Amino acid sequence: MSFETRLFSQENYSLGPANLQILQPADSAFIGTTVASMEPWQTLGCAASHLQGYLGGVDPALNRYAVKSQKEIVGVVCVRHPWLRGPYLELLVVFPPAQGRGVGQAIIRWLEVESRRTAKNLWAVTSEFNHRARSFYNKAGFLEIATIPDLVAHGYNEILLRKTVRL
Repeated sequence: MSFETRLFSQENYSLGPANLQILQPADSAFIGTTVASMEPWQTLGCAASHLQGYLGGVDPALNRYAVKSQKEIVGVVCVRHPWLRGPYLELLVVFPPAQGRGVGQAIIRWLEVESRRTAKNLWAVTSEFNHRARSFYNKAGFLEIATIPDLVAHGYNEILLRKTVRL
């Protein structure tokens, strides 16, 4: 794959209501602690230390971005690529103060545009009990493909979602 077609090759993306910037290791603690205090991660028992390790670990296939609005971190997005003929939106979190302002929708639009260059699908997973996320993804055009028991935590189902971005 040439540089021109490599996905997620920029360090910064301007999305309108927010900007994406490559996640800095110094921000992993704040983001991990914030995410761990939110649903569904709180119910699933995701420890802040685990999330901090995930955000700051070495993984060349994982593209991690801090979501910023007016220089403040208002969320995080992590995209795994390559995956099943398209990127996997592994983590998308918009912190409560920035929710309802179009940030999540802008991230999905960015992901679609970025992915169309080389990929056929977009993938995501959400907890079965997370009705707000399921509604968000449904409105964004994702289809629920399969139920995966015990993926994140024992006793909880996750829903695999797919959106076709190019035929």
